Amino acid sequence: MKYGYIIRPRADRDIDEIVDYLVEEAGLDTGLRFLGEVHETLALLAAHRELGWRCNIRHRQLTTARTFRVSDRFDKSLIFHQPCQDRIEVLRVLHGAQDLAALFQREGQ
Repeated sequence: MKYGYIIRPRADRDIDEIVDYLVEEAGLDTGLRFLGEVHETLALLAAHRELGWRCNIRHRQLTTARTFRVSDRFDKSLIFHQPCQDRIEVLRVLHGAQDLAALFQREGQ
């Protein structure tokens, strides 16, 4: 059975911000490579909804969320997703070097 994914608005903005940063710092090819690898990984996660590790950030919206890295090349970028019955919902895409617990707390995510 084939499943899909939904990218929540905040996750969509996260992706855009990372791509913009990469284009400015490393060039268009790197930004486009990141975007392609994000979508490849989302397709993989949609097909295998339980992939990743349980999110260890204590927050009410993350109690059943899972975390998975974008790819080997972009291993510091993390996808926070919620497995659902017929899809995954992408909650955020963030760089793992941030204080993620503080970020989620501050933004009320």
